[in-house]
Amino acid sequence: MDVILPFASLVFLSAGLGIDNGLLIEFSLKSLNLEPKKHLMWRSIALVIAALLRIGFLFSLSRLDFLENKLPASRWFPNRLFSDHPDSLTWMSLVLFAGGLIILALAIWEYYHKLREELGAKHETAKNGQVGLMKVLAVAGYLMSMNILFSLDSVFAAVAIMDLDKQFVWMVIAILLASVIMIWGMIPISAIISRNKHFGVLMLSILAVISTKLLVDGTGAHFSNGLLIFIIAILLMNDAAQAVIDRAAKSRSA
Repeated sequence: MDVILPFASLVFLSAGLGIDNGLLIEFSLKSLNLEPKKHLMWRSIALVIAALLRIGFLFSLSRLDFLENKLPASRWFPNRLFSDHPDSLTWMSLVLFAGGLIILALAIWEYYHKLREELGAKHETAKNGQVGLMKVLAVAGYLMSMNILFSLDSVFAAVAIMDLDKQFVWMVIAILLASVIMIWGMIPISAIISRNKHFGVLMLSILAVISTKLLVDGTGAHFSNGLLIFIIAILLMNDAAQAVIDRAAKSRSA
């Protein structure tokens, strides 16, 4: 039970966070006007690369021994300002604190991006059948850079939910399983998301909770994984209840 709940939460969260990454890959590849089979193949490859990037980041964090060293007594480290015991903080504490700030910034940026889409911004696709080499390289470079960016929130979310030292293998399995879900289920999942806009806001709310845990852990305080999973469960139940109420209101008005 100590592993099952965090593992299931991480699979769900990684798949949810991967939706935007998958849609980004989908729209970017559409601009190349590939044949359906090639489009499916390269989309799957891009999603696998994204999963490997996340695993690579996790492996790097688990192998950096200096992260266990104590932070220097300097005011330049922001997490020392919010800690009751700043002398006990390590470099890993700073990484967690920075991860919380990164996830919070990404959540705000993603909310702004979704708001712009709802206000009328649309993805443009190429109309010509021929695509030059420079276009292919530009799309590939763009996808690689965005995969790195999107990998950060999943990696820090994994670190917040599970123990990097004791449950590394489970974290890798969760990320791979979420990638398989995205490869085979991205189209129906994206269709569901397009019909239920509140789901995207729910994911951003979960990101905000995860960033809070990372910020708290980064100051040397304790934010338990059990409490994190409980809050995420409450958010999920609240979103499900809201969806049922909205559906009932629509059927009544119809």
